[in-house]
Amino acid sequence: MPRLPLLPLEEMPEKTRNMITGGKSELSAKNINKMVAHAENSARHFMRLGNSLLTQGQLDARLRELAILRIATLCDSNYEWYQHEIIARQVGVPEEQIEAVRQGKESPVFNEQERAVLRYTEEVTLQVKSSEEAFEELTRFLSHRELVELTLAIGFYNLVARFLENTGVEIEK
Repeated sequence: MPRLPLLPLEEMPEKTRNMITGGKSELSAKNINKMVAHAENSARHFMRLGNSLLTQGQLDARLRELAILRIATLCDSNYEWYQHEIIARQVGVPEEQIEAVRQGKESPVFNEQERAVLRYTEEVTLQVKSSEEAFEELTRFLSHRELVELTLAIGFYNLVARFLENTGVEIEK
């Protein structure tokens, strides 16, 4: 149940309304953005960062989506899970991995790289700072740019989960 109402389009500043209704991402017209729009000075920056993480990164989209689904699981964020389960399928994450991500990194459906991403995601989400071992393990698979993009995505989608759960954003009908 929503704790705050979604901001009606007609009450939004024109720039924010245009971004929400005409953005490049399929996610721009979603309820989360209509809730974020209450924070007029931050809404467009929030949406730009999210869009850049989704569309302009070098990090493999499948790895990014596994990380986001793990965050959604750890944070019990149904809205985040719902939206990113769709995206995960679109970028080629197999069904068995989508289901297995709920249990964690130990499933045999994940390769070493995927397990390293899931371990790092879990540690950053639950402990803020990952262990040296988890970080070093990732450096075997990811470039510096990809590691930074993954860390930014983890931070951003933890923010998203906390925002969603504390404002009560509902899945679109």
